[in-house]
Amino acid sequence: MPPKPADLAIVGGGVAGLFAAWRARRRTVEGRAPVVRVLEAAAAPGGVVATVDEAGYRIERAASSIRGAALELLAAIRELGLGGELVAAAPCAAKRWVAFRGRLEPTPAGPISFLTSPLLSAGAKLRLAREPFVGEPAARVDETLAGFVARRFGAGLVDPLVDAVVTGIFAGDVRRLEAASALPRMVELCAQHGSVIRGFMAAARARKREGISTRGLYALRGGMGSLVAALARSLGDAVTCDARVTALRRVDDDGARWELEDSRGRRVRANEVVVATPAWAAAPLLAPLAPDLARELASIEAANVAVVAFGVARAQVGADVDGLGFLVPRSEESPLLGILYESSLFPDRAPPGHVLLRCMVGGERLALPEDENAIADLAWREAARYLRLTGTPELRRVFVHKPGIPQYRPGHARRLARIDEALATEPRLSGLALAGWSYRGIALNDAARRGAVPPTARQ
Repeated sequence: MPPKPADLAIVGGGVAGLFAAWRARRRTVEGRAPVVRVLEAAAAPGGVVATVDEAGYRIERAASSIRGAALELLAAIRELGLGGELVAAAPCAAKRWVAFRGRLEPTPAGPISFLTSPLLSAGAKLRLAREPFVGEPAARVDETLAGFVARRFGAGLVDPLVDAVVTGIFAGDVRRLEAASALPRMVELCAQHGSVIRGFMAAARARKREGISTRGLYALRGGMGSLVAALARSLGDAVTCDARVTALRRVDDDGARWELEDSRGRRVRANEVVVATPAWAAAPLLAPLAPDLARELASIEAANVAVVAFGVARAQVGADVDGLGFLVPRSEESPLLGILYESSLFPDRAPPGHVLLRCMVGGERLALPEDENAIADLAWREAARYLRLTGTPELRRVFVHKPGIPQYRPGHARRLARIDEALATEPRLSGLALAGWSYRGIALNDAARRGAVPPTARQ
């Protein structure tokens, strides 16, 4: 007799899939906890999120810290019993820089610093002050971030500041990302209050009234890998690794609507399915069942990124690294996207007297070399140029994310609307949902928040 079908099967045991499973297990189905199965292709869960400890350094493969504004993620961490493991970043985290004409300039942090910063011309500063009085609408259909910012603040803010911010988030091009999809909060506040500046001020006042603090930067003492471990531990034997799903079929019998088969021929039946892989991996899986939907998913592009970690003696660094780090806008014509000063934020990430630098390379600017040594050499040359590094690193590790960060191109919101309509109206897709960073946000907090919604809800 075949095993009883699961209530929910999740394809992909990355952070989005684990959160979806964790949240689903907390619901009740007919007075009982639902039966959930998570099928992960890799040998361990977590996707790109993992922590590596080596030679006294603690290195993150992807996300390395948590913003105070990540309220859903912080709440989930506490629910998982990791609240005591949260560590606040050093006060120097407030210091950050932008590469500008070959040197590092402090990022403006308030009205006075904006007025004095060399990053903005006199005309750009005057135009910035006019934003609350600009009678322009919120983002237009398919409008790029560059276009939205230029309309609201003037083109002088796009490069280098906004370009640098977008580089740090998406490793992408501010001229090729859709405003409403890439930075939806900014667009929503502008629509509600008629101004980005007025919108953010109103949101800050509301948080203050509610006693909510979104300031600060945090990490987990054991690294982001401890979050993955806690999620997997809470799910127990519901998670199966080395289980690459190769087929997804409708069955509509024995109490199940779906059958999944992995590369070893093992089969799982379930009433509902969440495909929590990146769109590029979901597309071929869904192509036999829903070719139009698969084409929509395959059209979501990604930017390949390499994270290169260097461990060096503090004496090898000629620049000020007591801060968060710096970002590199496109105008610098560098393959380097930015560097985080990990051990300045969290001193236990490097041995005493040493510094851990985590460099981001590639994105939309560079086709990454195939050889990891070539990537590391490139990152070291660029890091040395800005930070006046000497000698050679005592540690270097390269993590290549290929395909990498999803790029929300103009038309992304309309594409999501078509995807949502297909999932909601096509009978053969009943009980199927999509999750992950290809759709509505690339941050860990987005994974935690989306996971809180029942998989049958179209979001």
